[in-house]
Amino acid sequence: MWTATSSTKCCATCTNWGGDRKVGPVSVETPSVGTRGKCYERVITNPTQGPMGCDGRNCLKYRKLAGIR
Repeated sequence: MWTATSSTKCCATCTNWGGDRKVGPVSVETPSVGTRGKCYERVITNPTQGPMGCDGRNCLKYRKLAGIR
């Protein structure tokens, strides 16, 4: 398991990321740091080619998940 806190700007904590994740009140868990998912703001639609949960630090389309504080 890989965990990203709510203060971490990454794909796993973004509303636009459709990867496998478990959302908690202050963090998000993915099966591994390399978990990939579809990005709903990009052209890439195949989840196996999408960004990893740890990507996205410089993404201009980042929107923090509403479920985490």
